[in-house]
Amino acid sequence: MRYNLSRILGIIVGIPVATLSFFASVIGLDIQWIFDVLIGSAGFVVGYVPTQRLSSKSYLNELGLSRKDYRYIRHQMNVAQSKVKRIFKAFINVRSIQDFKLVNDIYRLARTINQIVRQQPNQFYNIESFYYSHIDNALNLVESYTHLAKMPMKSSADQQALHQTRITLEEIKRTLIADLKRVNEQHYNQLDTEMRLTKLYKQNHAKEYDNERK
Repeated sequence: MRYNLSRILGIIVGIPVATLSFFASVIGLDIQWIFDVLIGSAGFVVGYVPTQRLSSKSYLNELGLSRKDYRYIRHQMNVAQSKVKRIFKAFINVRSIQDFKLVNDIYRLARTINQIVRQQPNQFYNIESFYYSHIDNALNLVESYTHLAKMPMKSSADQQALHQTRITLEEIKRTLIADLKRVNEQHYNQLDTEMRLTKLYKQNHAKEYDNERK
């Protein structure tokens, strides 16, 4: 991610500045070593912060996000990532191929959506509901369903609860599919436009060829 590259660039600039500051303090000021270390640390901050902010500013401008918004979105993505990992861990409780396929579909959908937003953070606001409710619903239902499914000697009430939960999980899956389509809508529109332009170009080219033959 380009924002992380700005941090790397800040470190690349900050370390030499910190080193020069430290040795300049050792040689020129002749004070206690703890102050030399503090001066070196201050030099790193002076080199890192402006470099990181300047190099990340253009990226944030492209996204149309403020630094505060970007940090908030990153936090939401990290929280969602931990929930995706918990859905993955639920595989250990799966007891049938049918259940495995359903849980796997939900896991892959949730993971893919979060990965797309990680690459394009400005897409977050198009699918806020995924982060505020859909991922939570998916996680809670998957954990409850897989836990109940592995229990032995299930009563008829338990079987009915499993059946209803599975129906709800199928609905959650459809909701996640809709979220994925929404986050990819821009790419589909772009692809559709390119296909239309290509078709128009071929039609015009065919007309020109026919006119030349006449």
